This record gives sequence, C-alpha cells and structure tokens, in this order.
Amino acid sequence: MSLVNQATSKRLLAVHGWSGVLLGLFLYVVVITGTVAVLSQEIGAWSISGAKTQAPLSQPLDARIRQLAQTVEPKYREDITIYPNASGTMLVFFHTHGVNSAGRPDDVGVRFLLEPGTLKVAARDEGYGSELPEDRDSALDYFISILHISLHAPDPVGLYLTALAGFVMLFAVISGIILHRHLIKDLFVAPRLSSRLLNRRDRHILAGSWSLPFGFLLAFTGTFFSFAGAIGLPIVAMVAFGGDQEKMTETLVGAPETVSERPADMANLDSMIARSVARTGTQPSFVSIAHWGTADSRAYLYHLPSGRAVEASTHVYDMASGRYHGVKPDLGTRPSFGSTVYAWMGPLHFGHFAGLLSKLIWVSLGLAASYVTLTGLRLWVERRPDMPSGRVLGVAIPMVGYGVPIGLTGAALGFLLNYPAGDPVSGTAFGFVWGCAFAVLLAGVLIRRGDASAVFMAVLGLAMVALPLVRLATGGQGWPDLVGAGHAVVVMIDLMLLACGVFALHRSRRGDAIGRSARGEGQASAAVPAE
Repeated sequence: MSLVNQATSKRLLAVHGWSGVLLGLFLYVVVITGTVAVLSQEIGAWSISGAKTQAPLSQPLDARIRQLAQTVEPKYREDITIYPNASGTMLVFFHTHGVNSAGRPDDVGVRFLLEPGTLKVAARDEGYGSELPEDRDSALDYFISILHISLHAPDPVGLYLTALAGFVMLFAVISGIILHRHLIKDLFVAPRLSSRLLNRRDRHILAGSWSLPFGFLLAFTGTFFSFAGAIGLPIVAMVAFGGDQEKMTETLVGAPETVSERPADMANLDSMIARSVARTGTQPSFVSIAHWGTADSRAYLYHLPSGRAVEASTHVYDMASGRYHGVKPDLGTRPSFGSTVYAWMGPLHFGHFAGLLSKLIWVSLGLAASYVTLTGLRLWVERRPDMPSGRVLGVAIPMVGYGVPIGLTGAALGFLLNYPAGDPVSGTAFGFVWGCAFAVLLAGVLIRRGDASAVFMAVLGLAMVALPLVRLATGGQGWPDLVGAGHAVVVMIDLMLLACGVFALHRSRRGDAIGRSARGEGQASAAVPAE
C-alpha cells in the first residue's frame, strides 16, 4: 500500500527525475571542463601564438637570480619560486610565509616578471601571493584549469563540489557495470537504424561500455585530489595519529631540517638545471630554492613525466656545493609503494604521462564520457514523452551540454579580444559569463521547440570556426611562421577548432532536418481523425 496518494506520488517522481537530471548535468560540467583542461598548457600557448622561447628554464638564469636577490629584503630569500608562463616570461617570486588580510596562511614577498630571452624586469610586484596581479599571459589556461578544479567557487566549497561529481561518476560507473549484463557483447554492438530512439540507445551503450574503465579511473583520481587535502588528511590525522597533525606531517613529509643560517656562496643554478635536463630528458616545469644564500640551501627541480616513467619527479640539489641529492618522494621520506601510487594520481588523472599523445587520448576518452553523460540524460527524457517537464528538460539538457562549450569559446574570444588592450584576465572571465548567458537566453527563446540541439550545435560550430580567425585578426602569427618557429602545437589547436566547428555545423544541419521531419510526422499523425 502506498504511503502517499497518486498526485503526491507523481510530484515526488518529478522531483526525483529533476534531481537526477540536475546531478547528471553537474557531472557533465565537471567532465567536459576537465577534458578541455587536459590541453590547458597547449591552449595557453595557442592563446598567445606560441611562447617566445622554447626552453625558458634553460636560459642563463643564475646571474639574474643573484642580481635580483640583492634587491629584496633578506627575509624574502627564505624561498624562491621560478617558473615560466605561457609566453615564456619567467616569474621569480622571492618570499617568506605569513598570514594575509583574510587571516589565511599565505606567501608574502616580491615577484619579478622577466622578459623571455633578455630576462629584463618587465614588472615588479610586492605583497601576498593571493593579492598579486594575475598573470595576463596565462589568463586563459589558468581560468580553464581552475574552472575544472573548483568551478571558481571559494575554497574548500569548490573542491567539495568537484569531489561530489567524482562520487556521482563512481556510482554511474559501478551501476553501469551492473546494468551491462552482456558487457563483452555491448562492446561491439552495432547501432540499429530501424528507430531513432534505438539508434541513440545503442550508441550510448557502445560509448558507455568502452568508457567504463576510463570513467572509473577519472572518478577515483579526481575524488582523491578533491578530498585528500580538505578531508582525507585530517581524517588520517584523527585516526592514525590521535589528532596530531604535526606528527602526521612529519611522518608523511619528514620533520623540518635544522637550517644553518651561516652564509655561503651559491653554486651555479644553470649547471644544475642542465644536469637535471640530461638526467630526465625533459625541461623542468618549475624550480624552488629554499634558504638562498645559506649553507643548507636546497634547489628542487620539478619535472613532468617523460617516456621513461609515468610519474613526475622532483630532483634535489645542494645549492652550496651543487651536489645532487637524488629524487624527493612525493609522499614520505623514502621511496615506497605508497609514494609511487600517490605520484601516479596526477599523471593518470590529467593524462600527461606520455606527452601530447597521451593527452590527446585522454581528450578523446573525456569526450566519450561527456557524450555518454548527455545521451543518457536525453534517453531518460525521450522515454518519458508524457512527462509534464519533458519539454523544459529537452531544452535544458542541450543548453548545458552545448552551453558550457559555448562559454569556453566565449572565454577564449574574451582573451583574444582583450589581450592587446592589456586586460585579458577580466576579458576571459566576462567572455565565459557572456557565453553562458547567451546559451541561457537562447534556451528561453527555443523553449517551445522541444529539442534545440541543432541550434545550439550551430552556434558552437560558428564560435569554434571563428576562434582561429580572431587569433589571426588580433595579431597572432600565421601557420608558416608558427611552424618555422617550432610552434606546431598552435597550428594543431587551430586545426582542431576548425575541424570540430565544421563537424558541429554539419551535424546541426542534419539534426535540424531530422527535427523538422519528426515534427512533421507528429503533426500529420495528429491530423488523422480517430476511427
């Protein structure tokens, strides 16, 4: 016997359906932004038509760092962080540790921006790290990365939200394994052409079956990243260390070493970088120097994975003698199985363990996972034609499905149009907001249409085709110059945008024709009188 009447049951069912669709759309947002974020480094290079130097950390930095160190207060020499942005400009941050105006721990010091090639000081800013001006050259790739990591929500709310998406994806993968009673058969199912609904269902099953292992990998590693620092480590401290977080930190990272304040001459940093490049076969992503000018100063050179290993590596050098100290484990004080597994999390989530090739594979798999999420939601709606909210959901799903990519293209357009004027940071954010707002307004106009996918796809296609043209129109280099300068990755992104844009336009025309045919059939059947 039901505990509620029929009307209440229908309302509860509608709420249940809506909540499931909204959660599914939220998962899609995290997955599609993560798919784009895999290529964030390449997108950053594309946005400024390639870096001005191919190996920024192999420039003669040693003499410049020594000169800059003499211009800052001694307390700011406690730590130095050195890394390049998308254009090859070097960011050198001399800092110590403090508490900012919001009462949160923050690095405070002096940051220099050095022009690529000449290493002349382009800008000097002093203050807390979170309050320094944002890097204009990396505005687009940074915006995309943070959009995926935390949805630009305040800490730790953003991390909790993306972790929730990870749990939803884990549930979807596990339930998918249970529902695929003939998993091996489903891997090779041929989409049927007898029915549009059956064809969509078969394509969903096919893509979903192949995406299950990748979906589990993404969900597990993504949930780990979101929850490890905010919740995981405090729980470990409570359970294993009786709430003593300091003892836990000493166990996981090592006790702080006693640092000698005795002054000492620093060894040549350029030599250490050259040896590290020869040892790993890759350029370092950034360099960190602790306690500059003292006998116990150390340099930490971080390298992304190369073909020789899946995990990234941090190589330690003695700054006083130049002697190599070995590889610093990501977890613990000595190499271990746990440290290796922990080090694998990043490369397996972001797909950069084998360079550009693995990134492109991860992008393809991410697009497949996004496709499975959207088609699953659409199938759920299409199989319930009598649902009162069906028409609204029929527009809401493509609004989010295509609206987020439209917003991302808007962010890219905002960056390109505002970069020459000197304010690409705000331009990127406003471009994304305007792109998403346009998608919402378009959905409101098309609410009576029922299925608005073709229109959204056409808008997305036009925006993607426009991006390479806008890049050229705003001062970007042409393809021959880019290839000659070794910036083939910029040409690759241009070609990807053009190919995807043309494909979207073609699909929009085909989808619109199918939609008109379906609406015509529906009107014809409605006009036939019942016998």
